[in-house]
Amino acid sequence: MSDESVEAILPGPVPLARRMGEVGTWVMRDPLRLGDVSDVISLAGGLPAGETLPAAEIGEAVMRVTTSRLATTALQYSAAEGLPVLRAWIAGRASLQRGRSVAASQVVVTAGGLQGLDVIARALLDPGDLVAIDEPVFPGSLHCLEMYQPEFLSIPVDDDGLDVDALAERLEGGLRPKLVYTVATFHNPTGATLSDVRRRKLADLAERYGFVVAEDEPYTALRFRGDPVPPVAAYSDHVITIGSFSKTLGPGLRAGWVVVPPALADAVVRAKRWSDLHTSTLMQYALVELLGRDAWFDEHLARLPGVYGQRCAALRAAVAAHLPGVLEVNDPAGGLFVWGRVVAPGLSADDLLDAAVRRGVSYVSGPQFAVHHPDPATMRMSFAGSSPERLELAARRLADAATAALGQQA
Repeated sequence: MSDESVEAILPGPVPLARRMGEVGTWVMRDPLRLGDVSDVISLAGGLPAGETLPAAEIGEAVMRVTTSRLATTALQYSAAEGLPVLRAWIAGRASLQRGRSVAASQVVVTAGGLQGLDVIARALLDPGDLVAIDEPVFPGSLHCLEMYQPEFLSIPVDDDGLDVDALAERLEGGLRPKLVYTVATFHNPTGATLSDVRRRKLADLAERYGFVVAEDEPYTALRFRGDPVPPVAAYSDHVITIGSFSKTLGPGLRAGWVVVPPALADAVVRAKRWSDLHTSTLMQYALVELLGRDAWFDEHLARLPGVYGQRCAALRAAVAAHLPGVLEVNDPAGGLFVWGRVVAPGLSADDLLDAAVRRGVSYVSGPQFAVHHPDPATMRMSFAGSSPERLELAARRLADAATAALGQQA
């Protein structure tokens, strides 16, 4: 068939659904996309450190499944809610974290944490419903929710996480969100952790006003300082937990889950079923192989805080040494990110980024995480993917970039 005949049968411009005009596109300003910078140190992406991902063990687990009596079963269709044994394992971990029993029937296995949020939104939200979200917020979560055309109520995040008092004021003023979404532990992008006092109050507000909290918990296992804080779900049945193996075993697995109140389980399973029928059966069986080894997963998790704690400390020390009076960063107790603020007068995070990418270092400027109130001085930097030595070099490159950017403004 000729090119001319192909063009003749192709339709003209196809009108998109109206909701697509409301969904943003988030493109991190990363020099890897520019193609003209060599030896780039990217502090932009939230990727876990490659050396922490158990590739050999995962490969062995897949091999054991595909050479066992389960091989054909693992390649077949499966239940939308996931394999019973995997759901039971997740329920057991959730019970320990909450300090009370969680049934396997409350667990739905998903293709990563973001699909968990998607099936929750699919099950709960009608166009025009009010959803309260973090400000700043991870754009992937924001755009996922945007597909269901809600109205957004942004609640600020400070050093103690979501400002629950600010949410309470809006509730007392008459606003009634159906859903409140927050990353309570090692927040993305700020790295903050919601205090226990605020967790208890958020749970109380959910029960008093009848909304559901979507507590997104992808980073909880990455604590390198301080004691664990009970999840919001420990204090109320009005909470859905979104979990993921992405930061511990690998984002390429696309393996996550939601733990929902019993009354919502059927609706979430139906939303999942008509999204993708089910999560990869082979991947689930491989996870069962891995997680069934005595203490293997806990031993694996125990190695992660040392890696990320060292790298966080290295980046913070390098910023303090090379960028005094220019950049300040916070001190998270875990996760993959620090939240920075440009303090040099007249210099924005975008100004600094423009100079930084030419010197081979990248981060994400804070306005890309804004909902309603962008702060041009802020930035997110991930320490996860670089060695302490590379992080020190990144800070020196940022210092050179700041000198150049400030010189252009003089």
